[in-house]
Amino acid sequence: METLTVIIIEDEEAHFSLMKRAIAREFSSASVVHFMDATTCLEQLDQINPTVIITDYLMPGMNGIEFLEILNQQNIDAPVIMITGQGDENIAVRAIKSGAKDYLVKSGDFFTLLPSVIERVVREKKLKQSLHASERRFQDLAESTINWLWEMDVHGKYVYSNPVVGILLGYQPDEVIGKYFYEFFSDQHKTVIKNRMFQIMEHLEAIRFFEAHLIRKDGLEIIMETNGVPFFDDQGNLLGYRGISQDISERKRTETHIRNLSQQLINAQETERQMISYELHDRVAQDLSVSKIECYMLLKHEPGLQSHVKEKLLAISNCLQGVITSVRDLSYDLRPPVLADMGIAEALEIYCEEFSKKNGLEIDFQSAGLHSFNLDSNIEIHLYRLVQEGLNNIRKHAHATQANIMLMGASP
Repeated sequence: METLTVIIIEDEEAHFSLMKRAIAREFSSASVVHFMDATTCLEQLDQINPTVIITDYLMPGMNGIEFLEILNQQNIDAPVIMITGQGDENIAVRAIKSGAKDYLVKSGDFFTLLPSVIERVVREKKLKQSLHASERRFQDLAESTINWLWEMDVHGKYVYSNPVVGILLGYQPDEVIGKYFYEFFSDQHKTVIKNRMFQIMEHLEAIRFFEAHLIRKDGLEIIMETNGVPFFDDQGNLLGYRGISQDISERKRTETHIRNLSQQLINAQETERQMISYELHDRVAQDLSVSKIECYMLLKHEPGLQSHVKEKLLAISNCLQGVITSVRDLSYDLRPPVLADMGIAEALEIYCEEFSKKNGLEIDFQSAGLHSFNLDSNIEIHLYRLVQEGLNNIRKHAHATQANIMLMGASP
């Protein structure tokens, strides 16, 4: 234990000497300061900074209770042990209520008990100081953070809030404390979010990345992300939840903006693919077909052609047929016309059949529940591209012989 500074207020010199001796036996390095009366002690108290004060109840000028009351008025935080020559229960109760940490009677074992009482009182003082420092650190962090720190009881009622709630929601902490967490939710989401939160609390689970729409005091709606954990008493009973919430409205707006830009990019790509597909199908493929027909007409209607010329024309015709097939396949891949004509399920079934024939991959494609859905064309093309990309990856990297695809449509 660190060096003690003990003040003893005792008007009997002999009794003071016995107390000093008892303290020195247990705390050899203790510094003991003696005052004959409380008034003199109060005059010099700020110069001493005592670890503990031991005072008699009966003293010249003022008694021990009056001394305690003055200490309280002056906000002097020094633990006091009161002693008396007679065991008066009323005095003991008044002393404890006035702030005394213990009350001892000058009985036969008084000098034996005194050191242990001093040790306990000093230990409690250190614990109090440590707790106060911890609370101060938490308070400093709570007030300096940009996030809302909160605590609520088992019923979902706030019992603590840091001042940041004023910045985020426009309410002062005392306006939040005593209200239920769901009172700040927007009406549109209140019931669903409230039930989800209580389900989490019922199972004593941690709150992780919980998003909710809250209404500020000025009526504006913001999106908050909340994380929290349950806390318990010494018997393991749930006391409530404490956690942290932050305003993610700007982040959500940014995410929405990025999604919109991505969708615009995808739409632009699909529009470009559609234009190229039409160009390939309606012009390039048609021109190639005309060229192939011309070769065929030459072979059929020009019997006088030399054999090596016929062979060249036949080779050119076959080459043109291959190019026509490749151009049409490319056109269909860029924008499958069957998708608009027959829908996603039939389009994918046809694609899987053709892919299977070309690549030797056995594909089991199944779909169910899609006929009752009127899917947006963008969603259909996304699904088509997803399957298309997946099968191409299987062909290039998986070296598989079989693939299973199931497309299910369901609603809540």
